[in-house]
Amino acid sequence: MVHAQSSPPVTGRQLREPRLRAEAAERYPGIPAAEWLPASRVATDCLRVQRREPGFHHVAGRLPQEDFEFRGGPTEAVVRD
Repeated sequence: MVHAQSSPPVTGRQLREPRLRAEAAERYPGIPAAEWLPASRVATDCLRVQRREPGFHHVAGRLPQEDFEFRGGPTEAVVRD
């Protein structure tokens, strides 16, 4: 049986979505691997993990490409003041 991957709804402004690579999953406890998620949720989850896990370091505003795949939205991070 083949399952189709869900796609974000087509809108004028598509959201940026990261997907955690399976090989990096142990470094991101609580973030599901191989599932497309809104970037805002993943960033929030990374901040929560950083607060709980003393050895976890996340660069604010950037998810590492070696740990995540990306689709949709702008390729550059938007920094808000």
